[in-house]
Amino acid sequence: MAKWREVGRRIDALGEISVILTAMRSLAFIEVRRLADSVGYGRDMVAAIETAIADLSTHFPGDLPSQETEFEVLVALGSERGLCGDLNDAVAAALGQEAMVPGDQLLAVGARLGQLLDERGIAHRTLPGPAVAEDMPQALAGIVAAIGDLTRTRGRPLFGLRVVHMDDRGSMLTRVILPLPALPRVAHWRSRPDTLLKPRPLYAALIDHYVFTALQVALRTSLLAENRKRLDQMGAALDRLKERLEALGRDRRRARQEAITEEIEVILLGALPAALPAVADRPD
Repeated sequence: MAKWREVGRRIDALGEISVILTAMRSLAFIEVRRLADSVGYGRDMVAAIETAIADLSTHFPGDLPSQETEFEVLVALGSERGLCGDLNDAVAAALGQEAMVPGDQLLAVGARLGQLLDERGIAHRTLPGPAVAEDMPQALAGIVAAIGDLTRTRGRPLFGLRVVHMDDRGSMLTRVILPLPALPRVAHWRSRPDTLLKPRPLYAALIDHYVFTALQVALRTSLLAENRKRLDQMGAALDRLKERLEALGRDRRRARQEAITEEIEVILLGALPAALPAVADRPD
């Protein structure tokens, strides 16, 4: 097969890869645009719940349940899919900085992160992570169910909860969800407010809502960071692929010119022996 034809086949194959990478980059861009606003809204909601808890603790300080913990759950948020740069490596490295004691449980969210922790011999339980925003409810339900299994199995409902993930700026973040961080005492009302629920069950309901919302925001932030990493990686891959296609295009043109030159030489060499007798027989 002519060399220029072989190079042409490689160009066609790389062109198909370029189409796939372009589609993946477009999907990552769409996910980034969809998640960016929802992360901001979620943070505002978490702040509002924290304010409500602070209000409650200010006016009903003696009715609040204990914040003591008997074991801790560490949730590490990685990726379910690949092609997201160093996200999973960064999460695994951050876990090495987290203090854990016997009895604590590590939940790795994302198949790729779970595989990486298996390779490094880090004990954990792998949970499915979200590949797209629509997978968020299932992933969140899986985390909540896993935490519920732990509390039922151990018979100890008092637990701490930390989440390790990459934030939307590409930095690693460890958020302590339980026990509640120290909240500033506030007094939005001059007098004690009337509540439909008693302070203790109201506080418990707010805590449940706070934990659920904080986990959801962490998942969305991690998925946003993952897609930004994927967007950058796809962009860099397409740039390198473009350079490679341009180089192969030059190689194909050069090989085609060489093939044409060889064909002309063959034609000339084939015509030369037939012309020699005529030249020899020509009278001087």
